[in-house]
Amino acid sequence: MRSCRLLNTQPMITQLILGASLLFLAAASQAQQSTRVAFGCCMDHSSRQEIWDAVNHAQPEVFVFLGNTLDVEADDMDDLLDAYEVFNRFRGPRVLRRGSAVMSVWNKTDYSIDGHAGKTNPQRYAVRNHFLTFWREPATSELLFQEHGIAKSVIFGNEPQRVQVIVLDGRWNRDELEQVGWMERQTRRFNADLGPYQPNRAGDLLGDKQWQWLKEQLQKPAEVRILLSATPVLAPANGYDSWSMFPKEQDRLKSVLQELQPSGLILGVGDRLFGEFSNADDYLSYPLWQVTAGSINLGSDTPYSSVYRDGQAYEESRYGQIEVIWKEQPELVLTLRDVDGRPLDSRRLTLSELQAN
Repeated sequence: MRSCRLLNTQPMITQLILGASLLFLAAASQAQQSTRVAFGCCMDHSSRQEIWDAVNHAQPEVFVFLGNTLDVEADDMDDLLDAYEVFNRFRGPRVLRRGSAVMSVWNKTDYSIDGHAGKTNPQRYAVRNHFLTFWREPATSELLFQEHGIAKSVIFGNEPQRVQVIVLDGRWNRDELEQVGWMERQTRRFNADLGPYQPNRAGDLLGDKQWQWLKEQLQKPAEVRILLSATPVLAPANGYDSWSMFPKEQDRLKSVLQELQPSGLILGVGDRLFGEFSNADDYLSYPLWQVTAGSINLGSDTPYSSVYRDGQAYEESRYGQIEVIWKEQPELVLTLRDVDGRPLDSRRLTLSELQAN
């Protein structure tokens, strides 16, 4: 009788094992069917950063810090080092590194020393060394010696599921933005549509070396390219820091993209305390979309008006995400997410829409 029970249960055991194997294979297959790149910026390093629970639960393949990860006006290197020591006490970013590839670039508050926010920073080499050490860049990394700062490009995945992540450095070779006069600044304080700066029409952002590097990266084979900048590319020239305040550089980017016509290109940007989608038709032969992440934990600003904006702006946006869904006709899902990781708004594009004519 006992042997009969064993004989009768063997098919059941076999089915259970087979079923578990299929579930495992299905899960593995599903994990390879999408690639998620998330990004955020603008953080009070000394306060709780609640978004990490949601981000770590989602486990994006890549998370990019788009600058201003320290809320400090550093007079010297000691101020920066003290701020990093405080930031390092928080568990969320450390957990993030275990489940996702982490990339990072600086912006004003995690680069500037004594008000020098660009190429005139007298301690920029010391800032770079400590920045790369903190973000665990290998001691042999070429980023420690690049003439164009800490710009970096990585391709994740294999053909035909390659996602290229390009992170630009808009500080190392940057010229300054001058503020408008004192009286004008007081007037603009009460107008959310106007910031404190005036355009630098001949100023540099990237420098010639980085422009050459960028052209080389954009010609590498990849199905999707996510070009990340600490400051917005698609923004009005309204006195807030952006590429439009450096019109020579904005025109140069247009020329590079129009010449090369890279396929599958999406922009991800920071430096705004609100999230939004933007697009423009004059950079490529297909619409160029931009995702502005919003602030990790610095609160929000009243959104200004923008001719590039698609839909509305979200003051509660805490990070952005670009997910590539690999199916017969690949799709890209662009989302703005709140502190709990819930999507506030999204755009769904087919990869076939992002191809040069």
